[in-house]
Amino acid sequence: MNGLTDWLPVVLVAGIAGVCNLLDAYEKIMDLCKKLLFFEPAKSVGFWLLILVQVLFPSITFLLWVTEFFTLNPVVDVLLVIQAIAVGLSFVAFLNARTETGFLTIDIKSLYDRLLAIGVRIIAARETRRTSQFLREFERELIHPTANLEEGLKDLRAYFSADIALSPQDERDRLDLIDEALREPSVYHQITTIQTLVLLVRKQDLLYILQQFGCRSEFLQQFFPNEFRRRKDQRV
Repeated sequence: MNGLTDWLPVVLVAGIAGVCNLLDAYEKIMDLCKKLLFFEPAKSVGFWLLILVQVLFPSITFLLWVTEFFTLNPVVDVLLVIQAIAVGLSFVAFLNARTETGFLTIDIKSLYDRLLAIGVRIIAARETRRTSQFLREFERELIHPTANLEEGLKDLRAYFSADIALSPQDERDRLDLIDEALREPSVYHQITTIQTLVLLVRKQDLLYILQQFGCRSEFLQQFFPNEFRRRKDQRV
């Protein structure tokens, strides 16, 4: 029992590496899933697998490194905590470097990459069809007589212009796409651009943007039943 107690502080410090890596990786995970318009992370097994891998692997790798595969019990001090933070914030580079030097006799990097790929495949298996179905239905909405592509594009322009989270280059690229679409005589090319741009809209703003394109209530209710009903009740 005393042995386990002695190791507990080291294990807790190793956990810092996992948390720091998750903070760095979380944005990348969400960016990866950005195109999946109906993705609900909390309900996704694949998402939780990605989270688990991003926490456990840095923690375990750091623990193996500082203990030399549990042959040493390092002193828990400020330096050890700083090392854990550094490993967590640069885990992929650390893992590559340690694998190349032969430090990891177990191929942790291969297992890490494989589990990440499995998590992504699980998410894709559930979400790809739903997003593709939406895009096809949205295309039909945009060629319906009630659609207003010009007004919708102008609203998209205002939307991206107001988004302070965008880098200047990202904002410029999106506004250039919109300007080209507004000048484009081909409805087909306009629709292709619009489909690309709506994937970049924040999910909580998507219903509003679709309404600006003149999408019909039946379409909106099909894909956003709860939000559509809530907004309809608020107008009553």
